[in-house]
Amino acid sequence: MVFKSKILIAAAGYILLSATVVRAQLITGSVGEMDEAGKKELSLPGATVHIAGTDSAAVTDADGKFSLRVSGELPVILVASYIGYQNDTMQAMNNGPIQFLLQRAIELKEVNVTATQQSLGISRISTINTEKITEKEILKAACCNLSESFETNPTVNVAYSDAVTGAKEIQMLGLSGIYSQLLTENIPDMRGIAASYGLTFIPGPWMESIQVTKGTGSVLNGYESTSGQLNVEFKKPQEAETPRFYLNLFGEANSNMELNTFFKKKLDDRWSSILMLHGNYMNRTMDNNDDGFHDLPHSKQVNVYNRWQYNSGNKMEAQIGLKFLADQRNGGQIHSEPDGQVDPHHVYLVDIFNRRVEAFGKLGLVYPEKPSKSIGNIVSVQYHDLDALIGLKTYDATEKTLYYQSIYQNILGTTDHQYKTGVSFQYDRLDETYQSVQSVRSRSVAGVFVEYTYSFLDKFKAVAGMRGDYNSKYNFIFTPRLHLKYNFTELAIVRASAGKSFREPYLIADNLGVMASSKYLSLNSVIDPEVAWNYGLNYTQGFILKDREGTFNVDFYRTDFTDQLIVDRYSDSLNVRFYNLQGSSYSNSFQVSLSYEFLERLDFRLAYKIDDVKSTYNGKLQTKPLIPKNRILFNVAYMTANEHWKFDGTLNWVGTQQLANTTTDPEFGKMPSQSPSYSLVNFQVTKVFRYFEVYGGSENVLDFTQEHPIIAASAPFSTAFDATNVWGPIDGIRIYAGLRYQIK
Repeated sequence: MVFKSKILIAAAGYILLSATVVRAQLITGSVGEMDEAGKKELSLPGATVHIAGTDSAAVTDADGKFSLRVSGELPVILVASYIGYQNDTMQAMNNGPIQFLLQRAIELKEVNVTATQQSLGISRISTINTEKITEKEILKAACCNLSESFETNPTVNVAYSDAVTGAKEIQMLGLSGIYSQLLTENIPDMRGIAASYGLTFIPGPWMESIQVTKGTGSVLNGYESTSGQLNVEFKKPQEAETPRFYLNLFGEANSNMELNTFFKKKLDDRWSSILMLHGNYMNRTMDNNDDGFHDLPHSKQVNVYNRWQYNSGNKMEAQIGLKFLADQRNGGQIHSEPDGQVDPHHVYLVDIFNRRVEAFGKLGLVYPEKPSKSIGNIVSVQYHDLDALIGLKTYDATEKTLYYQSIYQNILGTTDHQYKTGVSFQYDRLDETYQSVQSVRSRSVAGVFVEYTYSFLDKFKAVAGMRGDYNSKYNFIFTPRLHLKYNFTELAIVRASAGKSFREPYLIADNLGVMASSKYLSLNSVIDPEVAWNYGLNYTQGFILKDREGTFNVDFYRTDFTDQLIVDRYSDSLNVRFYNLQGSSYSNSFQVSLSYEFLERLDFRLAYKIDDVKSTYNGKLQTKPLIPKNRILFNVAYMTANEHWKFDGTLNWVGTQQLANTTTDPEFGKMPSQSPSYSLVNFQVTKVFRYFEVYGGSENVLDFTQEHPIIAASAPFSTAFDATNVWGPIDGIRIYAGLRYQIK
């Protein structure tokens, strides 16, 4: 580990020392088009702006903005281009901002040349391998919360953690979601006891976009990210694209009903606000496999979010927000007794109640005369209370979190040398009781970080970051990270990354699903923090075939753990053992994907992924259970020329998975060592009217379910009972319909 640290430090130092200062000027601007009414400007992400007669070029970001470095004197001639639009040329007399408004290509011989913006794409600008899921992509599925936002995404997979609680977890690079850092607008969120249900706490219609970072992320967000980061951006009151009023009504055949709405109000030129409301109710008893247990628990959720935005119009921007959530789930054995009169020693019950309050504030200072200089401050306070009854096991926990971060960014001489530096502080207090055994964990972490970005001729970019944190229990923690990017051409990009992560595991909260088993939890009294190194290599190739754009992407990531909490379900069929890693533990993840507009307005996406994940269990290196080694995703989307009809379909093929050690009791039998492979098919149809749209579809069209997801369901209090070996869907086909209405 020391040797690896020295390698990264040396690499970062080499970049810092060898970077040469190039006299350059930065031209900024935007590329867009006017809508059909000629009243509103629409941004064009992915447009190209280059200097005439040179190879110097830039690609616009998600907001249609660009920045282009000029080595030499002004003025220069800039050319903006975008597929399906006429090129535009403009002379840049100064550093901008320059505004291009492109016109759609004219019709020639009854052939229309058009272009559509990507709903899912890998950034060509970011040095870090980042995939952006836009609202267009989110709306392709029955997206009622964050956990249902990845059904058309090959990078992030979501699965149930057990067969009785309804808890879901994500998987990235073959690793559990606890190794991925979840952020909401760059604030660390849904950590600790919120991890098991946090994906369902973020309603889909509230989200503007999701940024998925593979591998080790930026040091600005802390030291916990191992396999990647998910950053959720919410709808913002000051954005013109955010409707003044939005309503989404959703219903399923299983009686699940949801309501999402928000109201935007602009008070004056400086103040704006948005109020978001979400409600969920599902009270139908389903038992499609006839095992006497609810396939899905009954659920009720209320979610409220209010944020205020202030913009001085010159130097200062500020935000404040408040969130409140209450979420209750009741499941387990099906019974006819009234609530409150059931003996939990005779009926296997599941009763989980989450209550959560969050408040945050942001303050940013910008300098119009120095566009590269800014100061940002974030403060967040979170309170979460969890009460869980799962059979005869109880877990009650309260977690309080305070987070503060301050970032200063500027340039060193020219924009080829940029840096960000700052400080952070986080305080966590966890009071928990498991089976009447109480414990308290209190941590304070103070950190300082610096991240340096070096750019060379729009071809090469390096981001070297390091942070040092003082943990009240583990003392000093050093976390270096390095990201490299090279553009062979405008469309051919290679990226490489390496970095270290550190996290302190939560024994019960990280593994809440294992409570849905009669197995005894054997907990080691001394658990070490988890330390891992992640290395990644990515190649992205854009191409244009028959005037239509496509993207080919391939990447490989390896994660090596030097310290890890092992949850051993191999060694003993009657116990789940928790102990520190003694040996090797790693994950290899390979993914290749292709996206292309096969025919006009007919897009397809094809991806294949291999995850090889192994850990040392009781001295033997073995495959980690319940991780599919192979996956295939195929998605096709079609939209009519007038955009009044939208069709979307997805096929997910999931390969075999290693299963954990199960009971050998002949009365219930023993599960095989591997699960079978299976396929899931989803589709959705949307009809767009003038003021609203209606959508409907089905998930798991083939109605595939795992047979006998609960071992010994007829004897839930026996030593054979186990509801944690879930490798496939348990709730069968889902049929849904909904209505969206908005006022711009």
